[in-house]
Amino acid sequence: MSLADLAPFADLGTLAEITPCGFSLMRNGYSVSVEIENDGYSIVTSEGRQRCSGSAAVLASPIFADLARIAQNQAVLLSQQRMKGPPVPISIKIDQVAGAVPAFKAEQEPWKGLDCWLRGMQASQKLEGTDLLLIEGPAGVGKTTIVRETALLRAETFDGSTSLILQIISRGRVLQNIGDLIAFTLQDVRSNLTINQLKSLIRHGLITLAIDGFDELSDPNGFKTAWSGLNSLIEDVRGAATFLLAGRETFVSTEMMLRQLTSFKTEHDRLATLSLNDPQPEDARQWLLDKEGWDYSVLNGEFVEPIFVKGSYALRPFFLDVIAREPEALKDDTPPASDLLSYLVDIMIHREGSKFLAELDPPNREMATALYEEFVGRFLEEVARDLAENQSESIAEDALELLATVAAEGLLPDDQIAAVAHRAHTVVFLAKDLRAGHVRFAHEQLLQHFLARETLRSVGDGETPRYVRRNLFGREALEVFGHVARGKAELASQFLREVRAAIAKPSRDRTNTNLAVLGIAAACATAPDDANLLIQGISVNELYFPFAAPDGITIRDTMISILYAGSADLRHVKFESGTFISTLEINEQTQLPLPMPKYIKPQTLVRREGTTTDPREIQSFFEAYNPADADDGLAWQPEVAELLGRIERYRTFWLGTNLDDTDALGRRIISHQDWPKVYAALQDLDLVTVKSRQVSGTRPVFIHFRQDVSFSSNVELFHKLAS
Repeated sequence: MSLADLAPFADLGTLAEITPCGFSLMRNGYSVSVEIENDGYSIVTSEGRQRCSGSAAVLASPIFADLARIAQNQAVLLSQQRMKGPPVPISIKIDQVAGAVPAFKAEQEPWKGLDCWLRGMQASQKLEGTDLLLIEGPAGVGKTTIVRETALLRAETFDGSTSLILQIISRGRVLQNIGDLIAFTLQDVRSNLTINQLKSLIRHGLITLAIDGFDELSDPNGFKTAWSGLNSLIEDVRGAATFLLAGRETFVSTEMMLRQLTSFKTEHDRLATLSLNDPQPEDARQWLLDKEGWDYSVLNGEFVEPIFVKGSYALRPFFLDVIAREPEALKDDTPPASDLLSYLVDIMIHREGSKFLAELDPPNREMATALYEEFVGRFLEEVARDLAENQSESIAEDALELLATVAAEGLLPDDQIAAVAHRAHTVVFLAKDLRAGHVRFAHEQLLQHFLARETLRSVGDGETPRYVRRNLFGREALEVFGHVARGKAELASQFLREVRAAIAKPSRDRTNTNLAVLGIAAACATAPDDANLLIQGISVNELYFPFAAPDGITIRDTMISILYAGSADLRHVKFESGTFISTLEINEQTQLPLPMPKYIKPQTLVRREGTTTDPREIQSFFEAYNPADADDGLAWQPEVAELLGRIERYRTFWLGTNLDDTDALGRRIISHQDWPKVYAALQDLDLVTVKSRQVSGTRPVFIHFRQDVSFSSNVELFHKLAS
């Protein structure tokens, strides 16, 4: 133990000092001595002497950090979100990156496996070594849940032999540095610890710091602030520190970590990755069969069975959890006309509307059902807006009745408003929050969905909400917004008109930045003949294209921190002078403009093969860039390649083959000149599921494309279309 470990615990205006016997300081107004003994330490106060086996025990004691009390508070706090029932059987793999690490033992409850692995790491940690575990995986796979459940397990069994896990998350706040996150998280567990005191605990292996959503800690300079903060923190706590960093698998790569972590010492430190992936389709189906109301007749339903294939969003634990509650609704013979999240939300809203119908028993039941469903949607949009404007993930239950009243006025009869407002807090979309007397959306994806609906409506009506002026819209929010806009084409078109007018005027806040990225998502979703969207003179944090970009998007004099172009078709986007891209993320399906404009060449290139910042390597990639080469060397005809690209981006949805049964993006597929021969080839190779449904004497045909196969890389498909 050093003076630096104890100094942060000294009262304000006083100093910890070295004495002949050890150390002395003023703590909470009382004199405290820490005496060094042959087999440990003694803490001496006016009330007596307390023996401690080591320096960690001194810091953990009630006189200093009082970790036992923090563990009790954390257990109470986290137990409110305890996982109930068997978890979704996700795929888990540990990879050793730098330094020897223990094997990971698979458990039915993966947090028990993580707890056991961390114990092994603690036992084998080198002197002055720092251990880092990157927990990676796609959104909704369960990164936050596994860290939270491991933290709860440690808190409930805390005896001082292992560290507590402090999980820091933004909880809706717009933050750009780790220190702010730590401060808010310490408040959540009712701890009086300061950040400097926490550093002493991390240094001695008493606290493991888990940074959840590290990839979201960005600023206009990309991740510069976040990496700088992490490097400083690692240097400050070198001793026996352990960090967990959770983030998307494509961006917080091990290559980037080793490059950015200048504080990483290869002779002492260790780095490993814990990769979380969706469960295998059969495992997911079996998990659902154990749920009430599920059997093979539901799983093998005409329009349900094709969504449980490798690569489908339906395999994400979040979606499986929602799907598990809706077996009756999924027996419907109507194909999902929207993305999976919007489809499930519509089912849940219909169910909530039926509850109001049964309770209030209005005279015109058919009309009332539609009004109740609209009310539920409007109410949840108001909740999402309130959370966004207050940069919070939870809201006081007392406030729900007021928001429900606002949503119901002008929509429902006056004599029903009080009744629906009173029971609004019971809707299935909301859940109890960690904070007493507060509720939150059951999952962040639901919050993003209703916020997207609210944004479409309010901006389309000519309003600029406060959250649009000051918040940040990241990739996940933009992805959800694009899907919502796709299902609400008329609202999206009106939204685009307002965006064009708004971004033509100067803005001193984040209005133009947010409207620009939202406008691009809306334009991609509605596929207008000419988006007529000029993005100019702004700095963009994250730019995401959810679908193929239509004609008419021009980007000029704009700084883009991160451009997510995975599976995106950007051939019609015009990147003009003054445009700078810091980081570009692409994959095999990405279609970039040809010839390549110099403005699109980034400082950092993220691909499946890895992440690079080497200017020569990036230059070589773009000099050799040819979309045909990315498809295993298959020389597709340009028209066919374009159609396959449209199909690849449509695979989440059911495609109606009648023009009246599909959306704008679907019409661009079935009206393509090569659609008949491509469709025939896909059928012959069993790459599509074809279903029909009886409607008013006709049987429209609906198609679901295989999600576990890349069409543009399929050699059999290439030869069949070439013959």
